[in-house]
Amino acid sequence: MTTAGLFAGGLLLIVVAAELFTNAVEWAGFRLGLAAGATGSLLAALGTALPETTVPVVAIIRGGADSDGVAVGAIVGAPFLLLTLGMAITGAAVTARRRDPVLRPVLAQVRRDLGTFLAGFAVLLVGIALPHGVRIALAAGLVLLYARHVRATLSGSDPATERPDALHLTRRSERPHGLAIAVQLLVAVAMLVAGAELFVRAVEQTGHAFHISPLLLAVVVVPLATELPEMVNSVLWVRGGEDGLAAGNVFGATAFQACLPGALGLAFTDWSPGPLGVVNGILTLLAGLYTLGLLHDGRARGSRLLLSALPWAAYLVLVLAVGSRLQPA
Repeated sequence: MTTAGLFAGGLLLIVVAAELFTNAVEWAGFRLGLAAGATGSLLAALGTALPETTVPVVAIIRGGADSDGVAVGAIVGAPFLLLTLGMAITGAAVTARRRDPVLRPVLAQVRRDLGTFLAGFAVLLVGIALPHGVRIALAAGLVLLYARHVRATLSGSDPATERPDALHLTRRSERPHGLAIAVQLLVAVAMLVAGAELFVRAVEQTGHAFHISPLLLAVVVVPLATELPEMVNSVLWVRGGEDGLAAGNVFGATAFQACLPGALGLAFTDWSPGPLGVVNGILTLLAGLYTLGLLHDGRARGSRLLLSALPWAAYLVLVLAVGSRLQPA
């Protein structure tokens, strides 16, 4: 199969699998009586983060000369894309909502999600300079941090009352059987693994063909391909006036990415992103602080959210200009 075919096939499998997984998880959460706030910050965010999370996991399991570069790049690049280009796309949708061009998420949710992300991502940046034994301890701390985040999210929301969309496997909206939910989850996970395997192979082949670091490809290309299809959810929620779900979809995903995939990176890779990876990490942290400051009172004009795209554009120019000279060894 050609490299283009690997990219296309892997992306198609990942996107379809993420939809199946999210739909099944929403039903599982509904049947378990989880809080409604978990839909945006936990369940929808999990669906958003799942495609790009599977890529580093598969890269680590596969091993090989380029596996660490692909894994580290995907872990670092995903939250950067969400907080820059992702927020700009959300801002564009808010601006297009002329009757109310202001994003109005739940302030407590924003602070909870972004607070967890900023704390977790700061740990990832510090971990670059630390020995492997210390990084393992930090990885365990990140897992505990996310567990605390989940507990706070569940306890800070009201019980869910609205049924999810019909389960895709059965097309039934009336309480599908638990076995059907489990089967759909397993099918989705299998598709995610297969899609990620194709995607990792495509990244490695592209790097070899064009003599580009797989880490840099993973920082820029992998998140761009795996995140943008899921950002459609945020745009649709904004158009429907569901600002809390739209914001939770983005911010909850960053909290997940910094903690759980971040823990995997600290524990199972060399965690050496190179100069451009460090620049990416610093810009990501600054983008998170900017977004938190912008939403300090629980509202932000869509036009200001559009400015979030500037760091992503500047970083892309930097990669194209000096990437070949600053590739990690």
